Amino acid sequence: MFTVKVPVAIKLILTEAAKKGITGEINNAIQGIQHELEQIEFQARKALQDAEQHGPEAVQSLTARINQERGMRMERREQLMQQLVQIQQSEIGSEINGGQVESTVEVRVGDNWEEKVQANEIVLKDGVVVEIRRAGV
Repeated sequence: MFTVKVPVAIKLILTEAAKKGITGEINNAIQGIQHELEQIEFQARKALQDAEQHGPEAVQSLTARINQERGMRMERREQLMQQLVQIQQSEIGSEINGGQVESTVEVRVGDNWEEKVQANEIVLKDGVVVEIRRAGV
């Protein structure tokens, strides 16, 4: 007998409370990224002044790193803004993706592999499990 890990999809039934909570979380994350961008700008000014003393190669290298950090955060902010629009446009009662967790399954000689590892879903409504779905059942 072996124990294997299988993915389990989490689905959320969108309620007013869930929509409000998710929207708040996304807005907080966007604000956090905006704060990080402001910090990068502040620190970049000082770091670039210091780098100027070490020559143009140091300035160029630092500028590239700053632009990379800025770009990563701007990309993440854009992703979050798209998620925010999707949530705001989603209807109450619709199912949305809530992530994924792992479950363990015992596998023995003679077991049907497909039945053991087939896709499973847990459906939550306001944090309460309302349904457990097993693909093909």
